[in-house]
Amino acid sequence: MDRKHDVLALLKARGSACLADIAEHLGVSKQGALRHLETLQARGLVEVSTDEHRGPGRPVNVYRLTPAAGDQFPSGHRELAGELVEFLDQTELERFFAARARRLEAEYGVRLAGLDFAERVRELVRLTSERGHMTELVEGADGGLQLRHCNCPIQDVAARGGHPCRHEQDLYRRLLGAAVVRSSWLGDGDASCTYDITTAERKQIG
Repeated sequence: MDRKHDVLALLKARGSACLADIAEHLGVSKQGALRHLETLQARGLVEVSTDEHRGPGRPVNVYRLTPAAGDQFPSGHRELAGELVEFLDQTELERFFAARARRLEAEYGVRLAGLDFAERVRELVRLTSERGHMTELVEGADGGLQLRHCNCPIQDVAARGGHPCRHEQDLYRRLLGAAVVRSSWLGDGDASCTYDITTAERKQIG
């Protein structure tokens, strides 16, 4: 029996659950359930938050699925997306992903408004992780920064021409007000999509 898939199925059905509920559902100890949850968190499939409204007593940790967890369940969206990409010509694809980038810029811009550079970088990491990219921030010894997407929720589409990837790079450049260069790509078989970020001033991200 795949306990981890049981956890995902439970969270999919209920929307969220606390550790005690998950352990009871699996028929294991809380410690056993926690090990499964930690593995799923490391894979970017489950996230945890604190719920202060579950009755009296101390706040309770509540677990939910991340957007990336959607791929763990039956879906025809990848096949459909692939068929659409094959059907549309390059001009239509470019227009679609340009419009998508504008929508994301407006959406992300609300959460980045008023933040300084370091705060914008950290918030962009959170935003892209929420969308299933499993983003890591790496700071080099020279002060240079890298955003690493360890997962691509639209990889099947992105690999067919790279339209969303080019717009993603331009989107990050506009949002951060910095030079952004892609140095690795999942579509090439690399371990991540990596964006190197440089600014006129070297700024530490604490």
